[in-house]
Amino acid sequence: MSRPVLFTGIALLLFAIGVVGWKALILDLPLAPSGAKGLWRVELEVSARGTGRRGSVRVPLPSLGPGQAVFDERIQSDRLLFAIRNEDGQRFAIWSGRFEGVHELAHGFRVQLDPSRAPVTGGNAAAPSGIVERYGPRASEIPADDTTIPQLFERISLPPASDPEGRLRSLFSFVADEVATRDTASDDAILTLAAREGSQVGKTRSLVMLLRGAGIPARVVLGLKLQTGTPPEEVVWAQAWLGGVWVPLSPVEGFFGERPADRVALRFGSDQAIETSGVEAVGRRYHALREQLRPEELTALMVPNSDLLAALSLYRLPLPTQSALRGLLLLPIGALIVALFRNIIGVPTFGTFMPILIAFALRSYPLAPGLLLVGSVLCVGIFGRLAFERLHLLLVPRLSLLLCIVVLLVTGAAIVGRGSNIHNLLAGVLFPLVILTMLIERFAVTLSEEGWRSALERAGWSIAVAIVVHPVFRSASAQQLMFGYPELVVGISGLLILIGGYTGFRVSDLIRFRAFARFGARASR
Repeated sequence: MSRPVLFTGIALLLFAIGVVGWKALILDLPLAPSGAKGLWRVELEVSARGTGRRGSVRVPLPSLGPGQAVFDERIQSDRLLFAIRNEDGQRFAIWSGRFEGVHELAHGFRVQLDPSRAPVTGGNAAAPSGIVERYGPRASEIPADDTTIPQLFERISLPPASDPEGRLRSLFSFVADEVATRDTASDDAILTLAAREGSQVGKTRSLVMLLRGAGIPARVVLGLKLQTGTPPEEVVWAQAWLGGVWVPLSPVEGFFGERPADRVALRFGSDQAIETSGVEAVGRRYHALREQLRPEELTALMVPNSDLLAALSLYRLPLPTQSALRGLLLLPIGALIVALFRNIIGVPTFGTFMPILIAFALRSYPLAPGLLLVGSVLCVGIFGRLAFERLHLLLVPRLSLLLCIVVLLVTGAAIVGRGSNIHNLLAGVLFPLVILTMLIERFAVTLSEEGWRSALERAGWSIAVAIVVHPVFRSASAQQLMFGYPELVVGISGLLILIGGYTGFRVSDLIRFRAFARFGARASR
């Protein structure tokens, strides 16, 4: 190994170690996830278009409450005035001013979620007058004075008013079991009860209306269902005032007395997510990203004591960009593993980066189902590729035909997965098809030029290296480490330089020529 290579590699490695040590030891930033559960970063993006008139956009903000702690809020106002208003314990973000052209607005926050439990007891304590006025039978929103309600109570044999818990359970069971959920059905409470089917909103409103009619204050709650890998979904559920607390209920999803830990409550008493005036058009979209660190650690990462690090922190980027970088920053680790296998151990693979691409493509799968899918598609694709040999096709049409075969095979895997309720196969529609196509083509070319042994050997080692890389791409610890300390890429670059400058024997060479080594040892005696 030459001196320039040695010095350059060591210098880059020491630089990365120094920066990581400074951030971890001096700035006290965490190296690994803390294992905290229910910690999310959520962003709402609002696009508003106007023609020059003055107006406003108003959206509900999450507040502190049972099962959720909100912190580290950020906003983007885009030339508009911004204010947070508190109305009866409900917070609202309000952007106001002259809306001309398209304005991009945003509100982001971090939230710690836990299951919210409320004891369902039949306490006879009267509800406060303010709650009865806002959420009782005479409330302006979802009134409970329809003439069909008393008839319905008689038909379902509603328990007496002295048993509020029994009334609550009876009405919940009726709406959950007797009213169907249809996405295209009505949002109106009365129409939902009349047709015995309604949308998510209509079914929840109907439960609120019946509870109010039975003398139990109730309200609609607008919130978000947070999911890994997909945008948050706006959902609604109900709350009933019983025994001095708000009891969470969902006739759509079936939870009773306990709100799931993946729900963020945004607004109480209404299912309207956004209100505007003086605006021609408005649209909204949510993003969410699961976090692994404790709130105080995340705050330190977001706003470290160093002004330079605060400006360079990746946590300042938009959530879609953060999500992409979390996967991208793992690729150098995969490249390092491949370099060790190829240049130090000396195993043959299909190309330099094919094992990385296979592992990256399988990052959404557990290892066994992913390898099963790769093996099945590879076998069928290879036989299809060999059949094309007789047609003597040009390269581009041949690769395009292979792509068509892979698409059909993955589509078939998705159908089989749905029929057998194997959700890992259902995810196959998102599998990177070009990677499989190129793997099949590489195998077929090697087979025709070097024979079955060489093709199978390269395919086996490529998959073996991919198996080693695969846990890295699925590791939350590795993802958090590389995202929190991106300077580690510089250190990996130094290791790659050292590996690239190594000119000694590889492990496979020592094994291959071990007979010569023994012969030389005997000859020297």
